[in-house]
Amino acid sequence: MLSRHLTSEGVVTYTRCACGEMQVRVQPYGPAAVVAAGPHPSPRSPHAPPPP
Repeated sequence: MLSRHLTSEGVVTYTRCACGEMQVRVQPYGPAAVVAAGPHPSPRSPHAPPPP
């Protein structure tokens, strides 16, 4: 993890995957899905985190 920030919408996390690319994830405060942006945003990606 590079950094984590609390926002009005949820928690924004900046990470770097094994291939070296940066990824941004937003975990909403409510019961919503995590939103990811970056080179491997798909949940089936080998770089995706394990499900909660």
